[in-house]
Amino acid sequence: MAQSFLILTLLVAAIGLSFPARAASAEGATVYTTRCVVCHQSDGEGAPGLAPPLAGTLAKRAASDSGRKYFAQVLISGMVGTIKSRGMKFNGNMPTFAALPDQELAAAISYVLRTFNDVSEPFPIENFAAARAAALASADVSKLRARVIAEVGE
Repeated sequence: MAQSFLILTLLVAAIGLSFPARAASAEGATVYTTRCVVCHQSDGEGAPGLAPPLAGTLAKRAASDSGRKYFAQVLISGMVGTIKSRGMKFNGNMPTFAALPDQELAAAISYVLRTFNDVSEPFPIENFAAARAAALASADVSKLRARVIAEVGE
């Protein structure tokens, strides 16, 4: 009887621990679908000349502290200017999403990293508070991107 109770307790705990992750995943998918998909497309491949691909391009940056700071700045400050990704030029205007709560932003970037880049670690929510405290001009975010890519690669 005690063994059955222990197994049941562990099962309930495991279900409870996985619920927040599933909820965050659903929230991230919703934010991506309602805010990002118009430019970056449902498959994360972007729009030629306008929005760079997110699929298969973010893992190296996600693994570095400077890359995670850059991701948070892109969502908080937006970004303007010409960039290159996968050898193609993009000259879009990434809007700011600073009006969204940090939890939604973290869920969205976690969704993008997991779904399109096989990065299983959830994005640290505290990066958004730091980005808000040191928000950049959107043109300076492009310069930050160039420094991060020089550091960690594309």
